[in-house]
Amino acid sequence: MKDYRILFEKKGISKYISHLDLNRCMIRTIRRSGLPAWYTEGFHPHLYLMFPLALSLGIESICEVMDLRLTEELPPEEILSRLNAALPEGLHALAVREPVMQATDIAAAEYQLCLSAPEIPDLSGLWNSFISQPEILIQKKTKKGMKELNIKEMITIQECVSQNQKLTLVLRLPAGNEGSLNLTVVADAFQKYADKPILVESACRTKIFSENYQDFF
Repeated sequence: MKDYRILFEKKGISKYISHLDLNRCMIRTIRRSGLPAWYTEGFHPHLYLMFPLALSLGIESICEVMDLRLTEELPPEEILSRLNAALPEGLHALAVREPVMQATDIAAAEYQLCLSAPEIPDLSGLWNSFISQPEILIQKKTKKGMKELNIKEMITIQECVSQNQKLTLVLRLPAGNEGSLNLTVVADAFQKYADKPILVESACRTKIFSENYQDFF
């Protein structure tokens, strides 16, 4: 048996594939590819497949990761070729390697978010006002009910560019078992603060990090 980590992108129409449906899609893809996938033993054998960090519906990505176990060792180029020949539109395998880190090592993710708002003349200024608040409070659903959470310190701004009435942000957010912040939560909080329509032109996950911001893949 041999474990492989697949780096793939999820763009275009595929951004509307839910995490559960993505899992089903990849199972069908691997079967069509003819790769010698390893199955668990027992009464209900299933293909070993794992996605270390789920992606929210409607967000694209150029850095998604999938772990796959094969019954024999194959060259990375052959695995890529077989997968891409069977993958549907919007999904494309980029690289293959042996896993180095565990899913529990994931600590953060980086996103590019492009916004526009015809009714707001200075969207960049409004964002600066929003992010400069002493607190950015949201309501989060927990097992014990709704809980108020301050997300201000969870948002790290890597880049903020305003051009042609559009605002492009590169945000680094916590992810993984130690706590996570969804990009849509940030966008919704900004929308609520603006109290005017803000259009998400595009949203894309661009990097996944372990501790000390090492590339997880």
